[in-house]
Amino acid sequence: MSWTPPKFLSRNLALGLACTLGLTLLEPMLMPAQAQICFFWQACARRRGQASNTRTGGKRTGVIRGGNNSAVPYVITPRHTWLGQPPDRVRWHGVAGVNRYRVRLWHWAYGRTAPSTVLWETRVENINEVAVPEVPLQLGGYYSFEVITEDGVSSNLDEGAYYGGFQLLASEDYELLRSHLTQVNADNASATPEAAALAAAGVYFLDELYADALQILTPLASDPNASDLVHTALGDTYLETGLNQLALAAYEQALSIAVANDETLSAATIQVKLADIYVILENFDQARQLLLNARQIYLQLDNPLEVALLDRRLNALSLL
Repeated sequence: MSWTPPKFLSRNLALGLACTLGLTLLEPMLMPAQAQICFFWQACARRRGQASNTRTGGKRTGVIRGGNNSAVPYVITPRHTWLGQPPDRVRWHGVAGVNRYRVRLWHWAYGRTAPSTVLWETRVENINEVAVPEVPLQLGGYYSFEVITEDGVSSNLDEGAYYGGFQLLASEDYELLRSHLTQVNADNASATPEAAALAAAGVYFLDELYADALQILTPLASDPNASDLVHTALGDTYLETGLNQLALAAYEQALSIAVANDETLSAATIQVKLADIYVILENFDQARQLLLNARQIYLQLDNPLEVALLDRRLNALSLL
């Protein structure tokens, strides 16, 4: 994104300890080595920030705290994402008891720490998603949606709202992504529909087009026969966009399916991801228990490397 976001004071201690120990909060301290910020079953070789100067200066990974206050109509998508094209829809958290909303599309002037110009506005009733008309957007510009309840509660009150905007990809970057997607689809032509859809979502995820990934994963996860991989991928995407409660729910669903299907390795990996969420929420006791659960599984699987990595994370948590 265009600016460096402010640090949340409540998380400075955890981040400081992670730096002191030579760790980052997400990967070495909490997540399994193979996870990083990709779907956990994928390789992580492709990284944002190598193809275009339009990506310079923005930190596009995040331990973002947000989506935790059910009284706030926080934006779900597009949020903290790159887009190949201007958004045609916006979806938000529907607040219980609220029927009417005002929705705005903002442009942030360069160097500003708050939105500056309203480009589009509408009012809606009894829905939490609305179509967005074609609005001219500039390459390199930073934009965000704001949703306001009938009682005046704004989505900007969400903890992660400052991170919740979007930018457009340069056309050459988008063409590269489309080319890669075409190849991935061809490579998965004989795969199951779920596996093919996950592979396509993974292309968008790895290039940080999280809104596009959600367009695939959200309906996929609504299938009662969806695997734990689908719900884990959905949790990964929510985690990256700073939607903690939605990520938590997705991971819990994934864990339930993995346990029911005796997918032991998946159960361990998901519990580490759940621990990551609880660290964000500063529930360190719950995070520690989940890491201990995962450690026990890796002991049973005779995987000393993962046990050692989890021991490092547990040691770091013991200092919090």
